[in-house]
Amino acid sequence: MIQRKQTLYLLAAIIMTVICLCMQIGSFNVGGIEVARVYNLWFTDPIGKHHFDTWPLMAVLLPTTAIATYTIFLYRNRKLQALFCLFNALLVVGWYVCYFVVSQTVGDKTWGAVDFRPTWPAVFPAIAFILYLMARSAINADERLVRSMDRIR
Repeated sequence: MIQRKQTLYLLAAIIMTVICLCMQIGSFNVGGIEVARVYNLWFTDPIGKHHFDTWPLMAVLLPTTAIATYTIFLYRNRKLQALFCLFNALLVVGWYVCYFVVSQTVGDKTWGAVDFRPTWPAVFPAIAFILYLMARSAINADERLVRSMDRIR
């Protein structure tokens, strides 16, 4: 059924990733002065020009929202639903790998030695990761319950 607790977990994970996609996830600083604001798709330099060097972040995180939305409606196929939850969790781990690589390479390529400072919306994919694992656990519990009911019949 669609009114299960894993649906709530998946909806909360979708909300977390959409918030992260829309907000600033970091900044590049030189000598304590902010020289660029980093978003998932671009970073903005001090004169307001957008540079799309951070697009891999968007390319990894955006499919998780689509897959999670699709996963909600797979309530009849719990095995595939659990697999998609695990895949989304792995995509979030991939996002953090890309986030680390972008924080180390993009600023150095543009301004030389810069400091990268993450902002609080960068934590939302970690929360979504936990929610995906909780949803997968709830889906597996439902699957075990259905199998136990089939054995009783």
